Amino acid sequence: MDYNIPQSKQPMRQKPPCPPPPEPKRPEYAAPDPYPSIQVDGPNPHYAQMLKMSLASPKSETTSITQYVYQSWVLQSEFPEISDVMHHVAMVEMHHLDMLGRLIDCLGGTPSYSCIQRNRQIPWNGSMVFYARMVRQMMQNNILAEQDAIRQYNKQIQTIQDSNVRDVLERIILDEEVHIKIFKQYL
Repeated sequence: MDYNIPQSKQPMRQKPPCPPPPEPKRPEYAAPDPYPSIQVDGPNPHYAQMLKMSLASPKSETTSITQYVYQSWVLQSEFPEISDVMHHVAMVEMHHLDMLGRLIDCLGGTPSYSCIQRNRQIPWNGSMVFYARMVRQMMQNNILAEQDAIRQYNKQIQTIQDSNVRDVLERIILDEEVHIKIFKQYL
């Protein structure tokens, strides 16, 4: 450019168009498949009671949510990326909790934060959470918990004859499998 020519008379250079920035790749926290609608063939208190084990017990969605949120808190300062992942995985688990609670209600049960163990009503409580502070311990425990959840859902699927309920449980399993893959990355 000639700095002696007034700017209004200088020839304009054509800039090549700038390509748009690439979309940031966010990890997937849930399977891509759509969630089925929440409906049931009719009331079934036995099915409702079975699902309460997945709603609020030591090996339940409530425990997973609470554990993953705890992990997101204690990992925030040293491992912010893992903390963010745990927060998002907890949000997926919240969706599972919501679906199970709605199914239990539709089946005629009460979606309470308790379960039956050894013929006694046990309220859910914070002692059901695994309070590790080391990433490897957390992830190993998380993987075992997700595998237990998948086993529990598969047993329920084998017993429950309502295809609507089975569809929801099968869809939840897909997310749990995604979570196992995510957790294995941090071992």
